[in-house]
Amino acid sequence: MELTFEKDELLHALQMVQGVASGRNTLPILSNTLIRAQDGNIELAATDLEVGIRIKVVGTIKEEGATTVSAKKLVDIVRELPDKPIEMVTTANDRIELTCGDGVYKIIGLSDEEFPELPSADGEGVTIDGETLCAVIRKTEFAASREEFRYYLNGLYFNLLEDKTEVVATDAVRHLAMAHCAPFKTSEDVAGFIVPLKAVREIERTFADSPNVKILHLKNQILFADDNATLMTRLVEGDYPPYQSIIPEAPEGRVVVPKEPFLRASRRVALLSNPKNFSICLDIDTEQIRISAQTPELGEAFETLTVESGTGSVRIGFDARVLTEILAHIETESLVLEFSGEVSQVAVKPVGDDGHVCIIMPMRLETSSQSESE
Repeated sequence: MELTFEKDELLHALQMVQGVASGRNTLPILSNTLIRAQDGNIELAATDLEVGIRIKVVGTIKEEGATTVSAKKLVDIVRELPDKPIEMVTTANDRIELTCGDGVYKIIGLSDEEFPELPSADGEGVTIDGETLCAVIRKTEFAASREEFRYYLNGLYFNLLEDKTEVVATDAVRHLAMAHCAPFKTSEDVAGFIVPLKAVREIERTFADSPNVKILHLKNQILFADDNATLMTRLVEGDYPPYQSIIPEAPEGRVVVPKEPFLRASRRVALLSNPKNFSICLDIDTEQIRISAQTPELGEAFETLTVESGTGSVRIGFDARVLTEILAHIETESLVLEFSGEVSQVAVKPVGDDGHVCIIMPMRLETSSQSESE
């Protein structure tokens, strides 16, 4: 195999596949990226047996062939090379020789025959706008659980309804995020599926600029593809919890508040929250929100924010980390807080975006006497 690349083209493609290649040493081939020149195309591929990616890269083929080499080592080398054409040649015993300017780098690889075969995106599927796909991921992914024992929550749930697709993430304890997009039912037999978090992150990176993304369901796998890349992943097995039951339907009160001032004030006040639970208090009424925190060992802080409109009042506590994370993922200038009481979940909704809602669970506030006794 003999290929020539521009540095930026090769580096970009390598960085795309490196995130998928396994860092574990159980199977050395899984730490490698496959480089294949065939039928006039150059492809890079990587997999950890759970998630796989195949991406085209622009280059000149002087001789076709295939091999594999350490994904991390190849990225590290190419990143440091000067901005000059890079020649890549395979030599005996699956070695790769890179030549760039006056530098020559010889890397030991492994035969491509050991690399797992990745499925193709051939077949009927559905198509979704890439920006829409990445938007629903961006609005929800942060709320997914990172705890391994709740494996069925370690991903995004795509609920395939007749009139829309609901994309949901939750840790089932502190918060939930849900976004809507157009329906893309992939099969009569599939009501929904759970995409693992590693694949979710790679989807957003891979298809951020794609005008259209094809989605193809294959038994326990899902494939996402555009003209340049195919990403496949095993689906998370298990039943997603009935999340609809925790979304408030008839809140007793609501306030509209500007997002950025609310987010910044919450972050500042949280600096004096108790580091054991990061609890802050929101006193909400029809005219203002008073954000406060008090910790005997640190001190206290409060800020008052004028609301744009409101009905009802409540005094409620939140984990400041969860609240600010939700606020940071609201993409409109103003948001709505919908509430029913100090122990009821609160809905956070972007003003003007009916396809996005976040739910935050309240914390029990400590009384002043309790705080002082501690």
